[in-house]
Amino acid sequence: MPKPRRTQGHEDPNVWIHYRSNLPRHLIGISRDLQRRVMESLAKQQGYASLRPGFGPFLSLIAQQGRPVSTIAAELSISKQACSQIANRAEQAGYVERTVHPRDRRSKVVQLTRKGEALVGHGAALILEADESYTALVGEAAYRDFTGALASLYEAVRRTSEALPETSGNALQTAGVLPLISEWVQRELMRTATSRGHAGLKMSHGQVLPLLGPGGGRIHEMARVQGVSRQAISAISQDLEALGYLRREPDPLDRRGVVLRLTERGTSMLADSVAGVDDLEVELASMIGSPALARMQRVAED
Repeated sequence: MPKPRRTQGHEDPNVWIHYRSNLPRHLIGISRDLQRRVMESLAKQQGYASLRPGFGPFLSLIAQQGRPVSTIAAELSISKQACSQIANRAEQAGYVERTVHPRDRRSKVVQLTRKGEALVGHGAALILEADESYTALVGEAAYRDFTGALASLYEAVRRTSEALPETSGNALQTAGVLPLISEWVQRELMRTATSRGHAGLKMSHGQVLPLLGPGGGRIHEMARVQGVSRQAISAISQDLEALGYLRREPDPLDRRGVVLRLTERGTSMLADSVAGVDDLEVELASMIGSPALARMQRVAED
């Protein structure tokens, strides 16, 4: 695919094409599908309640050994406050408990309860089921290439920055490592956006911005695609409006509805995002090689 011309912003259709279809976006999308599959099955078939998307990486990290909140936060590259909130919610749901640190009685570690251990075990089994489903979509050889490239990328990121938490060798042979890579990709894109003058953007904004095309977007359609409530999408869109990236217009197809459209600042952000994606893809190629990256791109798009 030819690289978009930066100077034209949203007027160049290649910018829209590359913004909507690129490797980082595909990886994030597949990761969300995987997490949704696992969470829905855990909730509906296994009866686990009060699950949240942030539980996955958090619980996986303490599956083998309990850790202090500060250590977990550092390995997940999130603030200690955000990590404490996840720990509190997981503890309220009965999946983790805080115990006295074995080497420092003044501090505590977060570790899995028996219920949490069962949750992690069921989650791992569901990831293997998802692997079978993905293999059926693209073929065994292609999917093996995909998971192999994911494993190489995970190990490369660990070597260069230690920005990913340690995981077991078995997970590296499955899509189970994808949510960790997806989180890293989103952090890298957010860091790039901040450096280009878009400091107000948040990870949650990714539930709205990628679904805006040249014709705008509708809240109910975004909520359906993302598998969340309309209220959640509405709250995110209001946040983006306050930052000056979106505006609301009457929906020509529905008198009671609205269409969300990018403002001039929003279209500038879009062009900057495409530039950030290009930079990240160059970085990924340097980590695992251009041939492996190209294979990953093809399979992820399929």
